[in-house]
Amino acid sequence: MQQHEILNKRNLLMIITYFFSTLIFTTVIVTQLFKHPYSFLVINIGSFFILIALYYLKTPPKMLQIILICTWHLIVSLFNYQNVNIISFYTFIWLIAILTIYRSYIITLINICLVFIEIFILDKLSMIPYHSFKSEDHLLLFSFLITVIIMSIGQSLFIKQIWLKLEKNAIDREYYLNSKHAYLHLFFEQANDAIAVFDLEDRVIAVNPAFEKLYGWSKEEALGRILPLIPPERVEESKKRIEDLKLGKKYHLHETIDMRKDGTFFDAQLSLSPILSPHGEIIGSSVISRDISYIKENENLILQSEKLKLVGELAAGVAHEIRNPMTVISGYVQMMNEDPNSPYYEYTKLIQNETERIELILSEFLVLSKPQANQYAPINLAEALSEVVQFLQYEFQSKAISLNIINEFLNITILGNKNQLKQVFINLFKNAIEAINEDGSITLQVCKSKDGKEIYIQMIDTGCGIPPHVLERIFEPFYTTKTKGTGLGMMIINKIVQDHQGSIQIKSKQHVGTEILLTFPIMTE
Repeated sequence: MQQHEILNKRNLLMIITYFFSTLIFTTVIVTQLFKHPYSFLVINIGSFFILIALYYLKTPPKMLQIILICTWHLIVSLFNYQNVNIISFYTFIWLIAILTIYRSYIITLINICLVFIEIFILDKLSMIPYHSFKSEDHLLLFSFLITVIIMSIGQSLFIKQIWLKLEKNAIDREYYLNSKHAYLHLFFEQANDAIAVFDLEDRVIAVNPAFEKLYGWSKEEALGRILPLIPPERVEESKKRIEDLKLGKKYHLHETIDMRKDGTFFDAQLSLSPILSPHGEIIGSSVISRDISYIKENENLILQSEKLKLVGELAAGVAHEIRNPMTVISGYVQMMNEDPNSPYYEYTKLIQNETERIELILSEFLVLSKPQANQYAPINLAEALSEVVQFLQYEFQSKAISLNIINEFLNITILGNKNQLKQVFINLFKNAIEAINEDGSITLQVCKSKDGKEIYIQMIDTGCGIPPHVLERIFEPFYTTKTKGTGLGMMIINKIVQDHQGSIQIKSKQHVGTEILLTFPIMTE
């Protein structure tokens, strides 16, 4: 606490004390306990209002201190001058006690000198003989002066220590509050999680830098506004949470989906709490939010890996067990189909088609079984992609689909199974072709990562897009929206990509198209 602030507070305390003293003077004069003219009250009350005005006009504290001391001495001297008696002299003791507020040896010495001078002048004006101490009045006057000296010494030895202790406590308390506020401010500003404070109308009161970074709204844009942070389909759910907060309910690590300023969604984990006033009333709410999209993505990857592992374990055994009897059935059906005049030809032909379909499903099941390490070999990625493009050239032309290759395929070598990777590329191209009606386009781009350790294969089509609810389950086994689909195609693609230490990301928007990004590690020498 700065020195001028301390002095300013002492001046205010002196003015407050002056106010109560004015009330006392007014009471004793109005009740005729002391016979003073009412002009004294006018001076007393008028000087009080002048002091108040000087304080609120921010008069320099040191100057106001001098004015206060002079005013006190003037009022006490006038009070004694207009009604001289030994009892009224004790107002000087009150004056000494009051001025100990300033806790200054210099002010104490000045006050002692001023009191002696004022008493001497008043004694002269009252015609009290000063040549003898035999009279009772002079004895009382002498005892009064001794009392003033004792009071002055007392304030120097004891009252000063009390003031020091009180001021130290005040300084410590203010330092604690300032430190607490500073720590809270640092926590708010430097927290990694997004923090926002809302009023009861859901308007933003405060946000931290992490909130600005996560949601994309700057502090200037957010303050005082109701921000669209909730996806339209989750508005009702959000309203329910807000109502619960107004009733005092808290939410801890609640998982939901929030929306950024640019309209993109992300998985969010929220902790919501009502804010209470000192009287226990709910005056707002606080929200701590973090982006858990990465965690959710890892959870989905683990779940998919578990599914692939389970299907892989079943695939090898079940596929072989079913394939053996199906081979026998298929052989006999083919023999029966050799006679087109047979009355059962139509039925056996249908059986043949369905057995071929079963054979296709079994082949896909076998792909899901764990590949052996010796099946992997160096693969020229440009060669594999060129073969796939050439293989599908007729399908591109038949549907008037233009294939745009942004740059020539790079001569990059990766470690893997060439046939399996070609199956991935063929399946993805066929899905894109099926999604495009006519006169669409497929864009293919191959590039290296910045560190040169990975290869990116990006495929963008202008097809019908994938609905969000389908995209969420696209890698699940046996999940398909196609009439003749097995529901294993995308799962097999995902399995092959993972077996090659790669990753696949799919972004899609209905009636706009789909973007697929494949990532594979580049083989080092």
